[in-house]
Amino acid sequence: MGIGNFLFGQLKTTMAKKKSRDRRSGDLLKLLATRPRAVALAALHVSESVLLELEASEVLSPSEIRGLLRDASLTLRNAADHADNRSCLVASEIVESMRESFKRSKS
Repeated sequence: MGIGNFLFGQLKTTMAKKKSRDRRSGDLLKLLATRPRAVALAALHVSESVLLELEASEVLSPSEIRGLLRDASLTLRNAADHADNRSCLVASEIVESMRESFKRSKS
């Protein structure tokens, strides 16, 4: 087998993998568009898990995590005020609730 045939085979394999990945990402985009509540719930749980792991591994202190959540809440609240966006306001309230819950669990 010559180098040209080898490279052509590698290129075909790479392109086939890319097409396969593109198809999966297309399915994911459809899922994201049709299931916004599920997407929000998944994002919430992933975020909470990441924050807990950052605390457990001592990358962030509890006060830094509360500060991060406070900043996120304020950013969302400001976005709601500027764009008159109810979703941002509700998201801000959810993040603030997470911060309060985290604060109580560390007391």
